[in-house]
Amino acid sequence: MELTATDYNILDAIASGKVEPGTSTSHFVDYCDNSIGGDPKPLIDAGYIDADPYVNGLTEKGRQALANRPK
Repeated sequence: MELTATDYNILDAIASGKVEPGTSTSHFVDYCDNSIGGDPKPLIDAGYIDADPYVNGLTEKGRQALANRPK
């Protein structure tokens, strides 16, 4: 999966604490849609975000992707 700028913004929202652990997945999807303009479901499905059953943070894959974000 090739990540877009919006995908990185979604990952950053979790890493920066804008989305706290324990947030319901539906609330997270709404937040991303309204505030970021993207859908986090593909990132969850691809294993970048631990969201089972609530948003728990980034997985190792998600942390690595954010660390390797193109400048």
